Amino acid sequence: MSLVIALKANAENMRRCTMSLKRVIFVICLTMMISAATAWPGQLSPKLEQQIATKGDVELVPVWIALPRAEVTTNLKNDVKNLASTYKERYRIAMNRLKQEHTSRQSNLLSNLQQLVSEGHAANVKPHWIANIVETEVAVGELADLAARSDVVMIYSVPDVSLIQPEKADKTPPIAAGVETNLSFINADVAWAAGFTGAGRVICSFDTGVDGNHPALFNNWKGHDGDSAAAWFDPRDKESFPHTLTGPSSSHGTHVMGILVGHDDVSGDTIGVAPDAKWISAAVIDVNGASIIDAFEWAANPDGDPNSIDDLPDVVNHSWGVDDIDCQSVFFDMIDNLEALGIVNIFAAGNEGGAAATIRNPANRALDSLDCFAVGNVKSTLPLTVSTNSSRGPSDCDNVSIKPNVVAPGYAIRSSIPNNSYTWLSGTSMSAPHVSGLVALLRQKNPNATVDEIKNAILTTAADHGHSLPDNDYGWGLIDCMAALTALSATNSDPNVRVYAFDHDPISPGDTVQGTVALQNIGAFVSNVSAAIWGSHPSLTEINGSAYFGNMNEGDTIRSTDTIRVVVSDTVTPGSILSIDFQIGGDGYFTTAKLYFLVEPKLERMIATHDINRITFSVTNFGTYGLGTNSFFPAGGMGFQFDGGVNDLWESGLIIGTAPSNISDGVRNAGGEPDGDFQVLPGGNIQLLAPGNDASQETFSIFDDSRAEAPLGIKVVQQSFAFDEAPYNDFIIMRYIISNENPYPLNGIRLGMYFDWDVSSFSQNAGGWDSYDSILWTAYNFESSIFNYRGVKVIDGQASSGFTANGNFVTYNAPYDGFTETEKYNALSDGFSTATTYATSLTDLLQLIAVGPMLLTPGAVDTIAFAVVAGFNLDSLVMAADNATLCYDSLVSDCCTGQRGDIDGDGEMSVADLTYLVAALWQGGSPPSCWEEANVDGTADQRVNIADVTYFVTALWHGGSEPVRCGEFVP
Repeated sequence: MSLVIALKANAENMRRCTMSLKRVIFVICLTMMISAATAWPGQLSPKLEQQIATKGDVELVPVWIALPRAEVTTNLKNDVKNLASTYKERYRIAMNRLKQEHTSRQSNLLSNLQQLVSEGHAANVKPHWIANIVETEVAVGELADLAARSDVVMIYSVPDVSLIQPEKADKTPPIAAGVETNLSFINADVAWAAGFTGAGRVICSFDTGVDGNHPALFNNWKGHDGDSAAAWFDPRDKESFPHTLTGPSSSHGTHVMGILVGHDDVSGDTIGVAPDAKWISAAVIDVNGASIIDAFEWAANPDGDPNSIDDLPDVVNHSWGVDDIDCQSVFFDMIDNLEALGIVNIFAAGNEGGAAATIRNPANRALDSLDCFAVGNVKSTLPLTVSTNSSRGPSDCDNVSIKPNVVAPGYAIRSSIPNNSYTWLSGTSMSAPHVSGLVALLRQKNPNATVDEIKNAILTTAADHGHSLPDNDYGWGLIDCMAALTALSATNSDPNVRVYAFDHDPISPGDTVQGTVALQNIGAFVSNVSAAIWGSHPSLTEINGSAYFGNMNEGDTIRSTDTIRVVVSDTVTPGSILSIDFQIGGDGYFTTAKLYFLVEPKLERMIATHDINRITFSVTNFGTYGLGTNSFFPAGGMGFQFDGGVNDLWESGLIIGTAPSNISDGVRNAGGEPDGDFQVLPGGNIQLLAPGNDASQETFSIFDDSRAEAPLGIKVVQQSFAFDEAPYNDFIIMRYIISNENPYPLNGIRLGMYFDWDVSSFSQNAGGWDSYDSILWTAYNFESSIFNYRGVKVIDGQASSGFTANGNFVTYNAPYDGFTETEKYNALSDGFSTATTYATSLTDLLQLIAVGPMLLTPGAVDTIAFAVVAGFNLDSLVMAADNATLCYDSLVSDCCTGQRGDIDGDGEMSVADLTYLVAALWQGGSPPSCWEEANVDGTADQRVNIADVTYFVTALWHGGSEPVRCGEFVP
């Protein structure tokens, strides 16, 4: 396959020639071209000759002295592949050859240079092993003699390595809902769903420094493993922690690293192709005095131990080039030898495009279609369109070979920049890290895949999207992460068996779990595979914990016929996740895994999502809301989205309390975890009706606070209403009917809705309490222009607290202690002291709006309702809240204006109403115009079911009680 690819790259204009002949002719011709430039001694590079023309003989100039390539390194990449099957063994062989050969071949030249040093005619002699190059400073008058040596091929001036400058996006797209558009465009999200996230792999960049404290990058820096020197190369400042370097391009390296691995565990914001990969970086681009050869050698062996490979990057991402050396070979050996060590090199093609042959050295080389792998820039939309400034092929080394190799998204890419911020940049510097991230995904699938196998998988699966490819604009096409993963064989020298599935019925406390296990082998063949539970969890008792799977080939997924049987303790708290160690072994193979047991409540904790014309909002039957991607608790919801935008809601939930020691809620706790105090009650599994009885969409659920540490004894009937027609489609109504289930009164009850909005950018929000219109609001503050408002208003009850606080430290009171019960109660009872504190802020805010205190006698019921609203400016937000109030009053709270049971609206409760109700419930009849009227038994849960029919019959013919009046409920 690689031969075919090579021919396609270099013989696109001569398809009728035989492949093998064309390949031979091309290689010979290119070799002659290179030889003509570099073969004989006595040469100085043209740029060096130009530089020394006006200098005196004794003046020292920095140079790179290139010696002949050692014969044993000429085809090193293929040689080591044939000698060893594992990455570790190939690396060891290649490293030994490079160091031995180059050290021996440089000895005579080094003696000459040391003599010049002693005479004052040379300084700072530094031999290198990644290429047969000696770096030094030499007097101009000595250069001719050095160039005339038989062991010197060329003396170069030190190349002016410069950054490929990106551009600010000329149009900033909206932040994508869920996965960034550029990532889904290359199917990165599909790869993640298949389990390929870069876990266990390492990515390196040569760039302008990286802000190691950025929340999207901090956790993935490999230096946290304990060896910062193996994770951060800083020749200028020699600091131990990653940082940016001052200069006009200081944010470049941080932006690139975000596209490689970026994700923020707190916000859930994922901007990187390989979010679980570790990263290392060398700050050597646009840095005076930094040697890029040193960076290559550091990347080739970051920890200095040739016997370890855990420190090695799988790929180096390059966003630099040299624009005035045409096709000189000064970098080519470094790249080839780094790849012989198993490290892929990916290059940005450049932003000098439009015209042909505009790719800089070294990305311009094209011995074949996999060589100096260059990436062009396309927009993340179809039809596939190459960016105007993306550098084009063909390679100016022969003016025939196709470049770039592939294309990837590079237009208006959102990623990290220093100081915890994000921005959109465009250029091939943004395109290349998409491909480098894909390399990490591929190495996760097959850690022993060779460099060419990885590049081949990327190139052969690139999509043409209607273009006739390959060509010199798009190369072989747009990368596709999942297609490349599918194309790459997972074969390696070791088995790699993992738990693929553990299928069993839902688990509740006291159950005996019976299920079968499926294992998957993504490595080499292994025979006689078996597995067994090892050890035990205090809440699990093993009955049968072993299973046999037989022989497993690469790619096999085998389900055992043996049943695993485990008894779950009846004291386990519903919602707990229990794990047990599971040992897997075969002939010559052993590993461990885990089996997980999710102990579910008898009733289901569920999510329902309103999705109307302008608003998408997810609610649950356990008092937590949003739950979308890029949120505190991404559990399958859609968050809160307005007008097709992204999820703006980091966290939201219901909080009820009477004192700091008596709080029940559905938001985070002091440990920074979901509190989960609300328990679904019988009949409380959430239902979404569309259309609903009183609105375009409605939900209904029931829960209590029995999971709280100190339950209040409150039962909650939750309803939500959404309308799809203007002017009622920019709000969601949340209604809570609460009842006291205790035999004693509850006094001082406060009930509130908590919101942590992240509007546009979590760190650029303003907010507060608008006392005139009684709205708690948050909005985006961009350069003192405040817009894109989100808010909430009490529409049934009296607001008693409209609280806003700085959320940067997780909580507003005592930093880093989580969201404590005391802080929650303070927010419920604070009043309006922070009404204007953050009205013009640029920060992350959390808010709570509450009603109370309330007194509920035993069995008593009260109703509270909120409108969750959105608008571009404050006026539109106020209008949305006013419409929500009007809608609630006319359509929800006051629909029952007569007597319960008067379903047909004739003014009395009669057999005609009973017939209407039975037809609506079971015979497909029209629903009642007001379901509160049909709730004949008046229960607070507002359910209409057979109990209402029974109540109706008893009231009509058996002397039963009349229904309670509209607006009142019974416990």
